[in-house]
Amino acid sequence: MKTPEELRAERDKIFSDYFHNVTPERMPVMMTIPVMLLAQRNNVSPLDFQFDYGLLGPYMDELADLIYSDSCPINPIGQTARPPLYYALLGSQSFQMSDAGFVQHPEVVGMLDTEYDELIADPLKCVMDHILPRQYANLNFREDPYRALFAFQMGDMSNATDGGALMPFLGKLKARKGYFGGAPMGSGGFTAAPFDFLADQLRSFSGISADVRRKKTQIKEACEALLPYMFNVGLPKKPHPVGAVGMPLHMPPFMRTKDVEELWFPTYKKLLEQYAARGVRTSPFVESDWTRFLDMLYDLPAGTNMKFEGGDPKQIKEKLGDKMLLGGFYPLMLIRSGTPEQCVDKAKELLDIMLPGCGYILNTDKVPMNMGDVNLENYRAVSEYLRDNARFEHPGESFGTPLNSENYEIDEHIGDIHSEVLDDLFGHVTVKSSNPNVARREETYAKDFTSKIMKMFL
Repeated sequence: MKTPEELRAERDKIFSDYFHNVTPERMPVMMTIPVMLLAQRNNVSPLDFQFDYGLLGPYMDELADLIYSDSCPINPIGQTARPPLYYALLGSQSFQMSDAGFVQHPEVVGMLDTEYDELIADPLKCVMDHILPRQYANLNFREDPYRALFAFQMGDMSNATDGGALMPFLGKLKARKGYFGGAPMGSGGFTAAPFDFLADQLRSFSGISADVRRKKTQIKEACEALLPYMFNVGLPKKPHPVGAVGMPLHMPPFMRTKDVEELWFPTYKKLLEQYAARGVRTSPFVESDWTRFLDMLYDLPAGTNMKFEGGDPKQIKEKLGDKMLLGGFYPLMLIRSGTPEQCVDKAKELLDIMLPGCGYILNTDKVPMNMGDVNLENYRAVSEYLRDNARFEHPGESFGTPLNSENYEIDEHIGDIHSEVLDDLFGHVTVKSSNPNVARREETYAKDFTSKIMKMFL
């Protein structure tokens, strides 16, 4: 029996090897247990635990002992759950709690189709003047700045409190189980493709679908204007090969191929190239079926860690496997409704296709959200099969294509933001202090404030 320290060292090496393009002894096993499942299994009301996540702490160990995983299967709040108090304090219509206790994103319009020119001229000003008050009733900085600042600060504090509530329990669990230590602090992030940001909460799905037919030039210019913001929102402070910037990819499966090529792809490609130039790995979740766009995905930077919901695994492996890291494909529905034997057989089928040559980690095609999504007996059977059988033939050999093998040149101005809002709030940033340390610190404050505003729409 290995000690937790020995397990931790073994797992850290497996993950480190994998993300440095060295074939590990076996495929890392990464299972996910949603916090809602913890609550439902132990009869904890979602109206209780989502306002005090520490209530779930005592129930972690039993489930962690049931399901094998090399990484901690219970993720910090904010990665797989949205704290409702944060959105309530801000008066959100973008994210609201349903009767079942889930925080959901309804179809909402934050920006009118007549406001494109304002967004293009000054995205932050347009967001602060128009979009923020529509989506967050308590954040009207123009008409009621004191109330807005108070709500903004209270939301920030509640987010930190809710996000940290499970950390002591997670720390003890990781130490007891010897889980992978995780990517270094400051090496991860989260952002969106500029087009997806524009579509998701600014114009809505139906709104952007109409705009694609009528306002192509303005959409292009809007995506270019939003690019610096999306870059800054996700940029890690300390890039590392094991860390990554996550991003769900929404719109292309619902668009014509020529519109994706013309409107969606150019700024997304530029975003990923500039991250890669800085040693930042990205981890897009490729939603739905992207078979039409495999050539397009191949043109993205080497080492991108793509997790797929749909598509033919064999075709995707053949097209992208030598250049990208791959994940996903395992049907969550089978975990929910199949037998243990059927679930293991599906894992075998996927590993036969994806395991040769390394570069694949098996994940479910969708993130489980609650107890109804996961038959724990099936989940356990799959996790133990992967632990015992997902082994590579040539450990120690190099595989795939390392991050930024293309040697992209850094564009020092990709994250430059010029806004009337920042002039108002941080005027001396524009003037520039004679003390370079002060100027740098104030510029950091301005970018942090801007990123927090934009993150409200992710």
